[in-house]
Amino acid sequence: MIVMAALFIGLAFWYPHFSVGGQNYSQPPTPMAPPPIIIMPPQHPFRPPIVVPTDVTSPQLINTPSTFMIDAPTAFALNGIQLINDNQFPKGEGVAQTFDWITVLARDGAQFTKPNGYTADLKSGDILVSVKAPSKLAFVITPLGTIAIGANGDVMVCYNNGVLRVFNFDGEGKAIKVKLDKGPFASDADPTVVLACGYELVAGTEKMTRSTLRPKDGIARRYQKVLENGHLAVSEFSIESAINSCDMLVDLQQKTTGVKERRILSDMSKMAAVLNYKNDSQGYTTEK
Repeated sequence: MIVMAALFIGLAFWYPHFSVGGQNYSQPPTPMAPPPIIIMPPQHPFRPPIVVPTDVTSPQLINTPSTFMIDAPTAFALNGIQLINDNQFPKGEGVAQTFDWITVLARDGAQFTKPNGYTADLKSGDILVSVKAPSKLAFVITPLGTIAIGANGDVMVCYNNGVLRVFNFDGEGKAIKVKLDKGPFASDADPTVVLACGYELVAGTEKMTRSTLRPKDGIARRYQKVLENGHLAVSEFSIESAINSCDMLVDLQQKTTGVKERRILSDMSKMAAVLNYKNDSQGYTTEK
């Protein structure tokens, strides 16, 4: 210890500028820098989303504002219908020269005429219209409006007691378009819509009732929405149940020798399988 002390003393005399770490007691301690002040933004109160219940009838068929959130059943129903401009409804010049693959089948008692090879004028009853390539377009005229069926679309159109029903079995994309411009829809606000496959459009001269929305026809339905002041509705239907319950389609299954009939049923069955896989097959109910 003595040797080490002597060594430090010698170094101090030998190197007078040698600095020794430490702090002078006569000086106050160096203050530490204050911690940074973090300014938090003001917390806004939580606002729950606005939900439109299923029993509220929209006055007109318009696109829902993005600021609104719609409950699931209503959203699923509205997935089946899209409002388009009147100028997007096809004209007669879009019809191909060949009508060989335009098929019109009718239920017993249906009253309709065929003014040409691509148009059916339905007064009452049920008809099935199929358009397969190379045919491109067909029309169904009804007392409430006109339906345009594009290539590779199969549609059942029914008009009974002032109620129009349009079932899209397999017309994908914008193949099936409906222009309502007669009866309660005869105004400047007449809607023109695209109907998705697996969906049913119902329009009536009177406002919708439960029996109108869910008739006892053996077809299973789910997810319904009423529009246009109660004169229009859309719902999802089970294609499989329609194939097995509609008279025209049951009769069609018996005609196994017809090429057109086999193709119609094949396309419908394929679409039924695709939609059951894609959208699930649960939740359909049939009115008893």
